[in-house]
Amino acid sequence: MASIQSKRGKHGRKTFYVVVSAAGKHRWLNAGSLKDAQAFKKKIDGMAASERLEKLGIAPREKRIDSFFQEYLDNVRLRTSPSTTKRYKAVLNTFITFLKMFHPRLTDLAQITPEVIESYQKQRIQSIELKKAADSDNPFNRKEKLLPKPQTVNYEVSVLRSVLTWAHEKELIHSVPTKRVKPLRVSSRKQARLLSSDECKHFLKAARDLAKTDGEFKVFALAFKFLLNTGLRSGELCNLTWKDVDLETGLLKIRPKEGWTPKSYSREFFLNQAALDVIAKLRNDSLSYVFVDESGHQLDNDSLRNALIRVAKLAGFEDLTRVHDLRHTFNSLMQMNGVDPATMGKILGHKDIETTMIYTHQTDEHLKKSIGKIDIR
Repeated sequence: MASIQSKRGKHGRKTFYVVVSAAGKHRWLNAGSLKDAQAFKKKIDGMAASERLEKLGIAPREKRIDSFFQEYLDNVRLRTSPSTTKRYKAVLNTFITFLKMFHPRLTDLAQITPEVIESYQKQRIQSIELKKAADSDNPFNRKEKLLPKPQTVNYEVSVLRSVLTWAHEKELIHSVPTKRVKPLRVSSRKQARLLSSDECKHFLKAARDLAKTDGEFKVFALAFKFLLNTGLRSGELCNLTWKDVDLETGLLKIRPKEGWTPKSYSREFFLNQAALDVIAKLRNDSLSYVFVDESGHQLDNDSLRNALIRVAKLAGFEDLTRVHDLRHTFNSLMQMNGVDPATMGKILGHKDIETTMIYTHQTDEHLKKSIGKIDIR
């Protein structure tokens, strides 16, 4: 905000100034009379920060991109979960890799333009070299993994927008360059692959068959059975500890712990007999996490998805590629068996019933049976 100051000349005459402070600098602008100064101040205060800097000729402070990104991550780390910080860090590291490959002379924040962001979109969606360079530090990336989808790139640009908005608020850049960049076109949302009750049994049988020939696969077979009987998110299953399970009552608690926070609020519900059977087979008081590999390390989302794809191919479900579809399946089968949406929302951890209804699906066979309940002749 600008302020009004005055000075007296040699002859005692008072002159009024509008003083503008920006980017660590101060500019005294001669306004003449108090009335003129008040009008001028009102005009200055009405300007956008970037416009005020440009009109006053005040250049933003130079700031290296890599050092500012680190400052931003330090700020994010204090306010969000470790998983969110990890995702943001991956995006920012990818952007820095992009700059080194395609814009090596671009090192300061003020040099980032809308054209640079658009170049990032293009190269991110097309460049295999950029993907390999960005993934080189991530041991969980599969070599055959495809280039990122448009929605992934749009998410990455949204992270960059948050960073650059923060830089703008600190008056390090005149404007936020992402504002003029249009998101990539995204095809219609992929429909969830639901499994019927019979398909669930066939899927779990395929998982058990794999476990017979591959001892390391046993925990995945049990994990998929647990997911289909609880509707947990993959992250919730991977971070489930023995302290979260009451072995006497069968009560399961989903709650935050060091290094991980649930996507939704903390919740608890009772396990069915199938899920309790899984717990009984895995019980090991010497371990912290419930679902661990043969080395005692907790499962992770990537290994869980890779295992799901392997089972799905064996079962003949080529279109089942997402662990989250097991959650959709659980929700649908429960509601088709009479469980009301409000109860399902509490089990699934949805904040409102609308979210539960979005993820409510019914098989064609169930719809046929439902409409067949009325036969007016």
